[in-house]
Amino acid sequence: MFPKGPRFPATKVSDVPGPNAYNPQDPEYDAYKRGAFLEKTNRFAKDEADDVPGPSTYNTDSKGTDGKPSLGSKTTADRYAMLQRKVEDLERVHAEGKKAHRLEVERLKLDLSRAQKSATEHSERADKLKKHNDMRESRVQELKKTTSAEQGELRELRTKLKASEHERAQLSSKQGEASEARKALQAAETRRREDVRERDKKISDLEKTLSTERKKRELVEARLAEVKGKVDGEVQESRAAVSDLKARLQEYEAQARSARTALESLQAQTADKEEDMLEKLEQHRALLTRVAQEYGRLASATVLKAQHDQLKHESAILQMRILKLERKLANTEGQVIELANLVRQTREENQFLSARLQEVDQEALYYSQRLAEVAKEGLPSPSYPYQTLEADMATIAEQLRDSEIVMRRAIHADLIAWAELDRLRCQSAIAHSSTLLAALDGADKQAQKLAAEHHAVENRCTELNSMLETLRAEHAAVEGRLAETSTALDISKAAEVDLKRQLEDARVRALTDMSKVQQMLQKEREGSKRLAEAAHKSRIAEEALQMEIEQLSAELAEAERYQDAYNSLVEEVDALVARNALAEEEAAHLSRFNAEIVGHNNPAQRIMYVEKIRREMHETKQELLMCTRERDSIQMQNEDLQHELLMYKSVAVPTEMKPRTMVTRIARTTMPIRNDSLNCRATAEGPVRDGQVHTSGMRKFETAPEVEDRPGDMTLEEIM
Repeated sequence: MFPKGPRFPATKVSDVPGPNAYNPQDPEYDAYKRGAFLEKTNRFAKDEADDVPGPSTYNTDSKGTDGKPSLGSKTTADRYAMLQRKVEDLERVHAEGKKAHRLEVERLKLDLSRAQKSATEHSERADKLKKHNDMRESRVQELKKTTSAEQGELRELRTKLKASEHERAQLSSKQGEASEARKALQAAETRRREDVRERDKKISDLEKTLSTERKKRELVEARLAEVKGKVDGEVQESRAAVSDLKARLQEYEAQARSARTALESLQAQTADKEEDMLEKLEQHRALLTRVAQEYGRLASATVLKAQHDQLKHESAILQMRILKLERKLANTEGQVIELANLVRQTREENQFLSARLQEVDQEALYYSQRLAEVAKEGLPSPSYPYQTLEADMATIAEQLRDSEIVMRRAIHADLIAWAELDRLRCQSAIAHSSTLLAALDGADKQAQKLAAEHHAVENRCTELNSMLETLRAEHAAVEGRLAETSTALDISKAAEVDLKRQLEDARVRALTDMSKVQQMLQKEREGSKRLAEAAHKSRIAEEALQMEIEQLSAELAEAERYQDAYNSLVEEVDALVARNALAEEEAAHLSRFNAEIVGHNNPAQRIMYVEKIRREMHETKQELLMCTRERDSIQMQNEDLQHELLMYKSVAVPTEMKPRTMVTRIARTTMPIRNDSLNCRATAEGPVRDGQVHTSGMRKFETAPEVEDRPGDMTLEEIM
C-alpha cells in the first residue's frame, strides 16, 4: 500500500570531521581553519574588508562606510595640527618671555646689590664717625685719669718731703747716716725737679690737645651733618628704586609661577629617569671608592727595600746619639748640682765673714770713741787701762789677720774647686764659674770700699751742716711751687668738667635732631609709597580693562572655529560608540559559538577547539580592553580641552578653578558687554557605562546676557 521507505529519518551529515581526521599532537595553530563550518564563515579574512568590523580587525583609523565619520576625523586631525602649532607658538613665546624675565631679574638684582652696597658704605662711614667720637671721648677720659694720677704723685711728693724733713731732724743726732741721707735728699730733690718739669710739660701738652680736640670735634660734627644730608638723599633714591624693583619682581614672580607649573609637569616625567641615573651613579661611585681604597691600601703597604734599609740604619744611628746625649745630660746635671752646693756654701761663708767684719768695725769705732773721751777729760789714769786697751787692740788686729787668712783660704779653696769643676764640666759650665768669680771680686771690692768709707765719715759729717741750710731754702721753694701746681690742677679740672658737660649737651641735641628728622623722613616715605601704590593700581586696572575688552572681542570671532572642532569630536565619539556596540555583538556571537563547541561529543577535538577559541577570545578581550582604554583617554582629553576652552572663553569662572596670578583685582564700575558676545556652557553628564555613551548638550552656543564683574572674574593677564 505504502511504498517501502526508511524506518528512521536520514541523519544530517555533520560538517565536523571524524575522530581520526586530525592529529591532536600536531602543533599547527592554523589547523582550526580547515574543518567544521569555520571555512565557510571566513572570520579572519585579511584581504577582503568586511562591512562590519570584528573585534580582531578593529582599527580606529580605518575608513567606514559612512562619509560623516571620515570627514570628522579629517577635521579633527586638522584641528589637532592647528592646536599643536598654537601650543608650539605659545611655548616659543613662553621661552622668550622666560629668557627676558631672567635677564630683567638679573639686571634688577644688580641694581639692588648696587643700592645695598651704597647703603652699606654710608652706614660704614657713619659707624666710623661714631667710632672717632668714641675715641675722642676715651682720650678725654685718659686725660682725666692722668690728672688724677698727677694729683696722686703730688701727694706722694708731699709725703716724701715730710719724710725728708723727718730724716733731716734725725741727721743732727746721727752723724754716721748723714751721707746716706744727703744722697737720698739729693736724689729726692732731683726727682722732684724732674717730676715738676714733666708735670708742667704734661699740663701744657694737655691744654694743646684739648684745643686741638675741640677744633677736630667741631669739624667732625660739620662733616657728619653734611654726610647725613647726603646719605638721606641717597637713601631716599635707593628706596624709591627698591620699591620699583619690588613691583617688577612681583610681576616677574607671577610669570615665574606660571612657568613653574609647566616645569613641574616636565619634572614629573623626568623623575623616573633621574632616579635610574642616580642609582647608576651611586653604583659607579661605590665602585670607584672601592677601587681607590684598594689602591691606597696597596700603595701605603708597599715601600722600596733600599729606602726601608736606609731608614732602619738612620733610626739605629739616631737611637745611639740619643743615648749618648742622655748620658752627657745626666753628667752635666750632676755637675750643676755639685756646683750649686759649692756656690751656696761659699756664699754662706762670705756672709759669715762680712758679719764678723761688721762686728770688728763696730768694736773699733767704740774704742776710738772711748779713747777720744778719755783724751778730752785729760785725767791721769794708771798704766793698766792703756795696757788692757793695747791688748784688746792687739787681739783685734790678730782677729783681723785671722779673718783675712780665713778669707784667703776660702778664696783659695774656691779657686781649687772651680779649677776642679772646669776640668770636669763642659763649656757651658765655664760661663757660670766666671760669673761666680766676678761676684767674689765684687764682694772683695765692696769690703775695701766699706773700709775707705769708714775713714771718710768724719769729713762728710762736716759737710752735712752746710747742706742742711741749702736744703731748708730749697724746701721752702718747693712748697711754693707745689701750691702753684695744685691751684693750676684745680683750674684744669674745672675746665674739663665744663667741657664734658658741653659735650654731653651737644650729643643730646644731635640725637634729638636726628630722631626728629628720621620721623619726618619716615612719614614722607610712607605717604609717597601710598600714593605710588594707588597710582600703580589705578593704571594697572585701566590697562587691564582695556585689554580685556579687546581680548573678548577677538575671542568672539574665534569661538566658531572651536564650535566646529567640538562638533567633529562629538561625531567621532558617536563612531567609537557604534564600533563598541559591534564589538559587543561579536563577543556575544563568539560566546554562543563557544557553547556549541563545548557541546561537541569528541573529547579530544573538543579540547583543542576549546583551547584555540579560548586563546582567540583572550586576544580579542585584550584588544577590546586596549581600545576601550584608548577611547576613554581620548574622551577625557576631549573633556579637558573643552573645559579649558570654556574657561578661556567664560567670564564667570569659579574661584577654586581660577588660574592664579600676581595681578591685583580692584573694584570697578559695571560695564555693558556687546550683544554679540557669547558664553559657552558645558554640561557633561558622565563617563560611558555598560557600553552606552550619553552625549552632552555642549553643542549649543548661547548669547550671554550682560553681567557684572565679580571677584572671581579673570583678567586678561590671567587668561594669557
